[in-house]
Amino acid sequence: MKTENKNFLYNVVYQMLIYIFPLITIPYISRVLGVDNIGIYSYTYSIVYCFMLVAMLGINNYGNRSISRVRDDPKLLSKTFFSIYFLQLILSIIMCIVYTCYVFFFCKEYKFIFYIHLIHLLSVCFDINWFFFGLEKFKMTIRRNLFIKIFSLILIFLFVKKTEDLWIYTFIMAFATLLSQLYLVFKIPFYVHYEKVKIKEVFNHLKSCIILFIPVLAYGIYRVMDKTMLGRISSVTELGYYENAEKLINIPISVITALGTVMLPHMSYLLKDNNSEYKQKIWESMKLVLILSVTMAFGLVLVARDASIILFGREFTKSGLIIQLLSITIIASAWANVIRTQYLIPKNQDKIYIFSTLGGAIINFVCNLLFIGKFGAFGACIGTVLAEVFVMTYQCIYTKDVLEMKRYFLFLLKALGKGSLMIGVSFLLTFFISNMYIRFVLQIIICIIMFLFTYYDYILHEFLNVNQKKKGG
Repeated sequence: MKTENKNFLYNVVYQMLIYIFPLITIPYISRVLGVDNIGIYSYTYSIVYCFMLVAMLGINNYGNRSISRVRDDPKLLSKTFFSIYFLQLILSIIMCIVYTCYVFFFCKEYKFIFYIHLIHLLSVCFDINWFFFGLEKFKMTIRRNLFIKIFSLILIFLFVKKTEDLWIYTFIMAFATLLSQLYLVFKIPFYVHYEKVKIKEVFNHLKSCIILFIPVLAYGIYRVMDKTMLGRISSVTELGYYENAEKLINIPISVITALGTVMLPHMSYLLKDNNSEYKQKIWESMKLVLILSVTMAFGLVLVARDASIILFGREFTKSGLIIQLLSITIIASAWANVIRTQYLIPKNQDKIYIFSTLGGAIINFVCNLLFIGKFGAFGACIGTVLAEVFVMTYQCIYTKDVLEMKRYFLFLLKALGKGSLMIGVSFLLTFFISNMYIRFVLQIIICIIMFLFTYYDYILHEFLNVNQKKKGG
């Protein structure tokens, strides 16, 4: 198997752990805390997440790219790490102070929950995942995350017992995040040695970080500000429906993010010498994400309504339709992720990246203002879908002369045809099954079997790189 594919699988496990462990707790938490408390948690976290975005200031992408380019020079690697990390530390401390003042002076509701979320913000001080991703050390993050997630899972089942335990749930989630980041800090001495850096060297990174922060902030607007605006304009109940629906949507998106995280340092390293192999690498990645995103998006459309009731309870029936609407974003997000992480960022084409995400953020914000008041969570879906489609379209238009867009679109059409066949067969075979649980399980099994059958050659020979026997061999 290719090294990139191994790293992809490692990072898929890492990303899936982030979302699957909360998914395991959803049936329990949704019933114990209720839809309003789920909405309160989502609303308060969306606020602190905005501060976390500013604290990181685009360092995740910038640091990842920078480390990948100097990883062959130990001295330069150490110097680059400390100069970027000191900038991150300064920004994080400033944001912790600003956030504390914000909660003290402006937050009238849920003040205690907001203060607990300060632990989330503190964890940003120690978030150096970008360093290890730049070195393509993905296996380490899995072991750490697996332990932390199991630990937090046990704590949730032990201590969150009633509606009033929202603060305990918030504390466990925040503390687990902090603990997870601290683990990597203790690993740093094995990879770098301390290099004294001047304050000028630290702030030399600021301009590039701000450039990459603009699209990160814009992306945060239409992935996080939806929740803030739902909580403000509509209600925490509508936000509760949307929050749980997004938890399911985030699972396939996390798989796509995993590939982008793996390929960004790889492509940055490859393109530093203007290597001509990049088009083939991007084609291989695009093919993989289109197969996965179309399959997962169609699969979610099929099982969404049953899944929302089984996982969240009948109180969350509305989440099923929200999942079906948001499934469209999986394909658009996957496409844009490949272009962004494997061409735009490694090639320093930051302007295209910035304007596409800014445009998406504006579209989403305007749609939220227009539709959330009238349609609640469904209004937030409209804005998110249009934003993701815009980002994908904009990046396609401005890279069509250098990337093989026609080839990508033709493959997308084939994947859509196979995806339609998959859910069509699964739907027909389970149409007369009245038991929701049996229907849900059978639909998943049928989809998996059809996926393996449809893409058998691709999985075996292209992804796993199992060579076919030579003639006469």
